[in-house]
Amino acid sequence: MPVRNALKAIGAALAVIAFCAPLIFWPADDAGTTPTELAQATVTVPPVVMVATTLAPGETTTTSTTEVVAEPTSTTTTTEAPISITIAAVGDILPHESILDSVRTENGWYNFWPIFDPVAPYLRYADYAVGNLETRLAGEQAGYTGYPLFNSPDELAGVLRSAGLDLMATANNHSMDMGWDGIVRTLDELDDVGLAHVGTNRSAAERATPLVVDINGIDVGFLNYTEYLNGLSVPQEHEAYGVNMLDIDKVTEDAALARMYGADIVVALLHYGDEYAREEDAARQALSQEILSRGVDVILGAHPHVVQPIDHVLSRSWKFSDKYVAYSLGNFISAQRNTYKEFTDEGVIAYIHVTKSDLRTYVTGVSYLPLYVQRSTEQSPARYRILPVLPGLEPNTDTALSNYDEERMSVVWEDLRGLLYKPDERITPLDPKDLGL
Repeated sequence: MPVRNALKAIGAALAVIAFCAPLIFWPADDAGTTPTELAQATVTVPPVVMVATTLAPGETTTTSTTEVVAEPTSTTTTTEAPISITIAAVGDILPHESILDSVRTENGWYNFWPIFDPVAPYLRYADYAVGNLETRLAGEQAGYTGYPLFNSPDELAGVLRSAGLDLMATANNHSMDMGWDGIVRTLDELDDVGLAHVGTNRSAAERATPLVVDINGIDVGFLNYTEYLNGLSVPQEHEAYGVNMLDIDKVTEDAALARMYGADIVVALLHYGDEYAREEDAARQALSQEILSRGVDVILGAHPHVVQPIDHVLSRSWKFSDKYVAYSLGNFISAQRNTYKEFTDEGVIAYIHVTKSDLRTYVTGVSYLPLYVQRSTEQSPARYRILPVLPGLEPNTDTALSNYDEERMSVVWEDLRGLLYKPDERITPLDPKDLGL
């Protein structure tokens, strides 16, 4: 009996050694296996069943481990496929009186569509498109005006929506042009045509609720602030919420709140900088980088009325993050001409490319499309058209291109290529092939 028990003990020991051998003699060069590789590995585990061994009379009761052969069970951890979206952004929407005159019809309504028709396909190409609405929609009773106090017909809102824009930034230096009633009515009109808005607010509750938009599976938070109100002020009873003024601590708070509401990424639309300045100054760079370190991923700037550079900023908070700042997107539509202030008849559509992979959402790059605001004087009043500028591509417009237009478009392309093209920072022109051209 003692011999038999000893043999059983030796057998059990050998079984344990055989079972643990792969762990004891694991190859040393596998020590570098990454957590990602382990997470995606397929592990096959043969089932082990504990069974009682029947002993002869007089033997001590013991339990042995017996391996039972069965079909292996496989467990595979998979990850979701990455999601990618494109957000388009344009600059100042600034209809001067000459533009309003050009779209007024004989029956008294305003047909803005021909202005935006040539550029509409390039806005619809994106998954979501945003712009800076500098005018107000305060109604005919307030009078339709241009500079210095802007107020435009309601028809403008519907056309902007039809052209492919989804969101209007309404905090800028012209927010108070038509007083408090102008703020409220503008937001009401945008609501009526299905245009989202951020930057001005009708109530404290509206100010306290962040705008987070689900864009094809990626939640994007949008913020909007202005540095200036052209010397005007919000009525005291609405001062706490009426217009979002640019304050870095408030931006930090709002970005954090947007994250709490589920934002994967945060975009700040900032109305800041110096008018007609071609380059951002050191103070603007420092402010922008500070904002990007406070929970914002992308800054889209407006106000200078000319295009300024786009920069890629690699900031480090709790992780490395790719962030971008477009200091100024220039004019989208205005009556300002190159002969008045240089470069004011050009703008740009910036396309922000965003990818979400597992728990990480990040900007993969920025592409851009130069724009030229044509002013055709072959008829009276003059006609305005927003034209995409792509070498070798004739814009789809109902107005003939003059020699001056063709020369300006050539200059616009070269000018903005020199200003914006940074392939090492993933800032490149829009590839026409992306549009199927």
